[in-house]
Amino acid sequence: MSTTHYSPSASAADTESYIRGKDDERGAAITCDVPGGPGAFSARARALTQNTKRDVEALHYRQSFSDEEFDPKYPEDVQRVNDLGYQLAKKMHPDSDCLVVSHVDGRGKKPHNHILVINHTNRTGKALSDYRTFHDRKAGNQLGVQSANDELMREHGLSVVKRLEHASRDWELRREDFAQGGLDREMGDRMSAALADPRTVDKACLEAVIEEQNQQLGDDGERVPRMRLHTAVSTRGKNVGKETWTLYIEDRRGESGRAERRKRTSALSADFTPEGAQAFFDYHQQQKEQEYERSARQAEAAERAGRAAAAARQSGDDGGVDLDSRRRRGTEHEDHDVGGAAEEARGVREGHGRGDDEAAGADHGPAVDLLALQRRVREDREYREQAERDREHARRVRAESQRRELERRVAELGRGVAEESRGYGFGD
Repeated sequence: MSTTHYSPSASAADTESYIRGKDDERGAAITCDVPGGPGAFSARARALTQNTKRDVEALHYRQSFSDEEFDPKYPEDVQRVNDLGYQLAKKMHPDSDCLVVSHVDGRGKKPHNHILVINHTNRTGKALSDYRTFHDRKAGNQLGVQSANDELMREHGLSVVKRLEHASRDWELRREDFAQGGLDREMGDRMSAALADPRTVDKACLEAVIEEQNQQLGDDGERVPRMRLHTAVSTRGKNVGKETWTLYIEDRRGESGRAERRKRTSALSADFTPEGAQAFFDYHQQQKEQEYERSARQAEAAERAGRAAAAARQSGDDGGVDLDSRRRRGTEHEDHDVGGAAEEARGVREGHGRGDDEAAGADHGPAVDLLALQRRVREDREYREQAERDREHARRVRAESQRRELERRVAELGRGVAEESRGYGFGD
């Protein structure tokens, strides 16, 4: 199940830099039609659009998936998400270059794609016209991105959401609405980074991370503009008694006519309000608690294993018998808990827990739920087969895109040779 969003990008370089992150650290998986590494894609977008009247250099789509279908902890799931993003790009714009960057660092860590498509059709040289809305438009037969995405999901045996209105506008979707290089966009980027920091489990921690940002240096080597979060409680109107947040940032360029530029966080993104930020706080707190519990279980298992080993050595030194079978089973169970935590987690996610027979017969030795085991093996096999089909489909789509580009270049070369020949009079 996946949803989509579209926004135009007036600067492919700025958008590419944002979705890739420094040294590509945001990209859990990346596919790009343009060779040459980071920056090559946006350089081509700039070259193709700079001599035209186009205000938009690239079309920016976001394709978000449910973690019930794709687990961000598994690289094969993330790669499949990336393949589906590439296929969506080529389904909508088969003759245009695209960049697909898969993220797992958003709220809830759900896998999602950022898809950039250069606003240029390699075959015709024209700007792109379709898939620039969320839903289909009857006027002009304008096709919407969500309908193309739903069709792709059905082709790959994935679920389709019911008809949606526009998804909630989080910062990644609203970012393009603010001017590149402006203070509003800088406030949003820094607030988003602060909320994504795993240390941010409450407002005090959020303010501490923002203060830490204030000590950093920008790309120009100068200290970044100082930013602060101000809290107030409404005393009148419909929001009386409600807490509101406002960001203030140092205005060195006189953009606002004051020493500081201020902006209500709700005007930037719903994620930046007290209610939206609470979702990030809860997530980071939950991760901390899970990590603590995991460490405690590992320490307890190590301690029990140490005691068991010591008891075994003591038993051997005394010429006694080995440990009883119940104690051995307990130790093996602890080792299984530690070593197989990831597999167990995936089993729970897919709905395969211990069978009732096993739970009931724990005192009589481990029992096996054969039906659950067979179902699990069958579903795993089907998943791997579908993932392989997706990868093969993505490879075919990439090969077809490369073939079209090669044919286009050969045709251009042929036209150039013909024109040059006519210039020398060979064509008369």
